[in-house]
Amino acid sequence: MILLTVNAMSAKVLRASGMLLVAAVAGLLAGCAKIQAQIEDYSPKAPVQVQVGEVVPLRLSVVNAGNRTHQFLLRATLQDERGQTVGKYEAWVTLKPGERAQQTWNHPVAAAGAFTLQFSVWKDTTSLLDVKPATPQVLVTGRPAEAQAGASGKFKVGDRVRTTVNLKVRTAPGVNHPEVTHVNYRGSMAPGIEGQIVDGPKSADGYTWWKVKFITGVEGWCAEGRGGETWLEKVSG
Repeated sequence: MILLTVNAMSAKVLRASGMLLVAAVAGLLAGCAKIQAQIEDYSPKAPVQVQVGEVVPLRLSVVNAGNRTHQFLLRATLQDERGQTVGKYEAWVTLKPGERAQQTWNHPVAAAGAFTLQFSVWKDTTSLLDVKPATPQVLVTGRPAEAQAGASGKFKVGDRVRTTVNLKVRTAPGVNHPEVTHVNYRGSMAPGIEGQIVDGPKSADGYTWWKVKFITGVEGWCAEGRGGETWLEKVSG
């Protein structure tokens, strides 16, 4: 009877010890799991000035500094002088331990002023892992568009013109402005479509722009050409 009691107690002790061992191993393994990412580089680091309507590239480089493969959230945030967010860009990347990733966002500067910029990497949408610069810094400054008085071109208001290529028509002068919407506009104006110059010239993004009212009813801004290329030509008569 005593022997049976001792054996039963030994079994309980062994079971308890086994449970403690399993718990200890699990805790050890859990403690070894490290999910961490760091920002290795970012751009711009020094303040840049960009003309309103132009684009500034935002570049972020990160590394998985932990020992587990994980999906990280990369983010770039711009704020104006009032603290209002004017640009927020995000991307998810899955990285193995030691693996690196680079992300680029193109931010169109829509207004003049000073804008602070911060880059960050997150474990999830609420757990911040790293941020650079540590405090927001003014890294992007939008300057007013250059005066258009010096713009020149081969046409004048009232001239009849026609397209020589498949030509984009935009809502304002500049490559970053959206294209017009019209039932007769399907991504470009085909070669040979005639119209009349109703405004211009304007200079933006290295091009001379003219506002053209086409016979199809489409109206918007078109680039005159590039280098030796002519995208709009005058119609004689």
